[in-house]
Amino acid sequence: MVELMTDMCKKALVSIGLVAFTSFLFPEILTIGESTFQSLTVFTFYIYCFISLFTYSHHKLFYVLSLPVLTQFIHIFQKYSFTGGANSLWRLLPFLILNLYLIFFFLKKKNIVTQRSRLFILSWLIVHAFFLLISPNLERIIWGGIILYLFTLPLFFSYLNFTIQAINFQSEIEKHLCVAFIILALGTFGLVFAGAGYKGSDNLLATRNIADTNVTIAYFILIWPFVLRYCTRNSVSQPFKLTMILLLAGVVVFSFSRGAVLIVIPYLLLTTLLTKGFLSLKWILPVLIVSLLYNSAIAEFLEKQDLTYFWKLRFGDMNSLESLLNKLESASGRVEIHQIAYSLFLKSPLTGFGIGSFETLGPGYREAHSIWYTLLAEEGILGTVYIYGVFLALIVFLAKQILKAGKEYTVFLMSILFYLIFKHTVGSVFVILPGKSITVNCIAPILLICIYFYAKSEESILSGHEKSNFTHS
Repeated sequence: MVELMTDMCKKALVSIGLVAFTSFLFPEILTIGESTFQSLTVFTFYIYCFISLFTYSHHKLFYVLSLPVLTQFIHIFQKYSFTGGANSLWRLLPFLILNLYLIFFFLKKKNIVTQRSRLFILSWLIVHAFFLLISPNLERIIWGGIILYLFTLPLFFSYLNFTIQAINFQSEIEKHLCVAFIILALGTFGLVFAGAGYKGSDNLLATRNIADTNVTIAYFILIWPFVLRYCTRNSVSQPFKLTMILLLAGVVVFSFSRGAVLIVIPYLLLTTLLTKGFLSLKWILPVLIVSLLYNSAIAEFLEKQDLTYFWKLRFGDMNSLESLLNKLESASGRVEIHQIAYSLFLKSPLTGFGIGSFETLGPGYREAHSIWYTLLAEEGILGTVYIYGVFLALIVFLAKQILKAGKEYTVFLMSILFYLIFKHTVGSVFVILPGKSITVNCIAPILLICIYFYAKSEESILSGHEKSNFTHS
């Protein structure tokens, strides 16, 4: 992991140097953003994307996996100072660079995509090309829709279908996604505190929208099993494991999301307890004993913190779990949003109105805060059956892997199930393709693809080639 971090820093320093030199020659590029620092950061990131993918590295898989995660942060960091929306090629530039790399990658490699995978990719392309074409929001999402749905995801699926031949594929993807988890967590904390002071807000509760923490929680659900597997397989220290738990718990706290508390906290407890050898009692007991002994002092300290005040604003009128469950839907306004989505479905039940149509035809939100209602409104019965068929196939596949390969795949199955619970109750976090927002991404389906190929690698036939044959290009 240290070697990977060092490689990242080297590429980042080269990127900074190139941007500094370019800005010295053409100082006008520093006026594009809200500030000189913002302009330099954005340009540096885009140069970093190109350098990380098109220069030699032992960690090429990491750069492919981490680029969507880093892009999520750079989009929020840009805010509205740069061209916004999914129709902006400027914001989609990291994915254009990624797609270009993957295309060049396959031009140099022998195509070994199985017939079954080809049929799936073909069905994906046909289905989503159709739902893009019928969308009344097409003008605003056309570039994002084409790039993410029709290029990035199919190319990424094919890329991992190739890389599972590597003897060390599982250990590498565990390490890379564990690092991505740390970046995702620390970046989320950074955005929360930066957002709290943005334009003098000083309001932590306001940052849940600025930092898009409701969306980010879904990514943590899917990436967490890889952290567990990395820690147990590499016998990392207990303090490191506890730090990973605290990072995930901290993200939930700063999300100010009632849904995250009800979904992620039970998920965190179940997965850590089910992962054999992850936590040692000799580390848990002292924490519990100290918490009990100093319970009143801890409670008094927390009572004085601003964080506690903002949580009280979210939970203050819900004095029991039953009350929380009863009021969660009505307090968030999701009942009314679901009704609007369902009424749109009734107007076009077979095909819906197309991808991104809810943003235009509904109340203005990019989705209906539920994948079920979003799919019904946008893709009708045909699209809903297709997407749920993909989820069902993945669940069945993981269940079979648990029976064949071992119980360690239980945490991956749980991640899918809890992710689906989140998608049905909090928000439809899949491909983020708004026409008027600042964030465009496809982290969730990429992580789902990672889970599928991680499990599939158990039964794949190893080619005998070294990893350098196809990851150092």
